[in-house]
Amino acid sequence: MIRKATLTEAKSLYELEKEVFQNDAFALSKGSIVYHLKRNLVYVIEVENSIVGYILWLKRKHYFRLYSLAISKAFQNQGLAKELLRYSFEQLENKSFSLEVKVSNRGAVKLYEKFGFTIKKRLSNYYESEDGYLMVK
Repeated sequence: MIRKATLTEAKSLYELEKEVFQNDAFALSKGSIVYHLKRNLVYVIEVENSIVGYILWLKRKHYFRLYSLAISKAFQNQGLAKELLRYSFEQLENKSFSLEVKVSNRGAVKLYEKFGFTIKKRLSNYYESEDGYLMVK
């Protein structure tokens, strides 16, 4: 089941964040998660009443920015990220989207391309020691 996240789920989302983005400088703190739950769009995907993934969209004036997408390691490669993206595009009224992704994350790049994103430019040293891509749809 996919639905909008609630503020009471901040702890669960933080635990998922730590699992998926372990040792990543871009990982969200619990305070950041609370901030985004209050001000942005966070959708969660559940399996057997447990949150196993989320997607975080930042609403900008003329577009949405995909800020974070995480699926628990135990549930990766089962199509859940695709489901979150598909659900998001059904919910979001805007037709313009952007995101940044590590150049080395080929699986994510391919997934985003399947949903109509294209690489707009390479972002030199965007991540700690790695380039990123700016992708738009």
